[in-house]
Amino acid sequence: MSTLFYRNRQLLLLVLTLILVWGLSSFFTLPRLEDPEIVQRVSTITTLFPGASAERVEALVSKPIEDELSEIEEIDSLESRSQLGISVVTVNLKESVRNVDRVWEQVRSEVDDVIPRLPQGARSPQYEDREVKANALIVGLTWETNTPINYAILRRLAERLEDKVRYLPGTEKVEIFGDPEEEIRVEISPAELSMLGLTTQEVSQQILASDAKISAGQLRGQNNELSFEISGELDSLERIRNIPIRTENNGQVTRLGDIAQVNKGIIEPAASLSFVAGLPAIALAVTVESAMRVDAWAQTAKQVLQEFQTQLPKGISLHTVLDQSRYVQQRINGVLWEMAFGSVLAMAVILFMMGWRSAVVVGAALPLATLLVFGCMEVLNVPLHQISMTGLVIAIGLLIDNAIVMADEVQVRLQRGMKAKEAIADSIHHMLVPLLSSTLTTVLAFLPIALAPGGVGEFTGTIGVTGILGLTSSLVISLTILPALSGRLHNWSPSFFRGILPPFPRGLGGSRPFQGGLGGSYNRVFPIRN
Repeated sequence: MSTLFYRNRQLLLLVLTLILVWGLSSFFTLPRLEDPEIVQRVSTITTLFPGASAERVEALVSKPIEDELSEIEEIDSLESRSQLGISVVTVNLKESVRNVDRVWEQVRSEVDDVIPRLPQGARSPQYEDREVKANALIVGLTWETNTPINYAILRRLAERLEDKVRYLPGTEKVEIFGDPEEEIRVEISPAELSMLGLTTQEVSQQILASDAKISAGQLRGQNNELSFEISGELDSLERIRNIPIRTENNGQVTRLGDIAQVNKGIIEPAASLSFVAGLPAIALAVTVESAMRVDAWAQTAKQVLQEFQTQLPKGISLHTVLDQSRYVQQRINGVLWEMAFGSVLAMAVILFMMGWRSAVVVGAALPLATLLVFGCMEVLNVPLHQISMTGLVIAIGLLIDNAIVMADEVQVRLQRGMKAKEAIADSIHHMLVPLLSSTLTTVLAFLPIALAPGGVGEFTGTIGVTGILGLTSSLVISLTILPALSGRLHNWSPSFFRGILPPFPRGLGGSRPFQGGLGGSYNRVFPIRN
């Protein structure tokens, strides 16, 4: 069984092809992110109680919600903040909880149960998740003219861009920041009110009554039921200015525009403002689905942004604040470069010490083990990000150890005159327990990282997972494929190099290892026993 791959050349080629295809297909389809996603274990429950003091909010709103939620075992802590007219309860789940969706459903159900016990005047509690997912793209629409910023124009453009990005395949959520809320101001002169004998409260009630939003009746039929509403909604400044405030006996009507200035503007002070490159702006932040490749999604998004930028009016520009795909690609390219450089460096050292055949065998170990790791990552749903790639970087120096030991064992036995089949079987039988025990020892060192609970484990755990996968893949390859390759290469001499390169020194691929160059010095210090 240990010589199966050596005896069956077609099986060896098939397995190598499967590893190549599986690894490459997994590498190009694995989700790519900058950082691991952490399970959301914190949420807030906000309840408005207009006009109530902090003491009443605490006693009548915060405490009933806390008492109801305290029955859920998975909750680690409850923190409440009661202020004038508002209650905010923060829920923290235990780090050991993995199925958080079920717990959050129970939390929402308990909050709904407490609504009938809230005091009259309190609004319904609003549940809100604390998102911990990183944005894939942040862009800003900036106002670059010397005129005062018109947030209405920027808002319309931001909403258009939001619609375009939201419907891209893979987009999960689009948020707009720095868009201050607008308000309609009615500025009334006290002198005008005095002349009419009105108060500001009476004028306010008249404006409120003019904003008709109630049903005017219903039309019921056998198959349908229709509601009628008065078309008196205050949907423009001109309609607000035309609101009648007082009608005299002679029929003269005093309208709101006669005694007040009506205009539209942003609420001051603004709740939030955005600045990009020192200019006022409205920013859009986009997150992508967990199963998406950020770099592939970003290419499509960039095309949309370029097309949208050509349609912007003069004085408004589009700036990219954050592009997560750049950082993801840099880290992946860095790891691939490290792997390639490690393989070349290992092959160069082994070329001088053990010969070209061993260099080829050992050099093949690193890419084969890495491709196996990519395939296993796809099975385990482990995405590519800087933490999982860090595990591969750490494992690079460990992946090649098993290959060197096994290649050396097979070559030594071949040079002693053993047949390839016997040399492979004897090497595997001799090195199985030592390689297995040394690999298992290192795997146990990675195991606490892979099994760490809570948010810390979710962030750093893939270091241990990819490290363990790399070590395990290296062990499997070293005990199966590499001995077969060593046996196949033993009696093979590439005719391509004949007449092109000078004859190799015996230590660089001759009939026996450790006989020339650096190998000769090593052999004199540490002679090989036959």
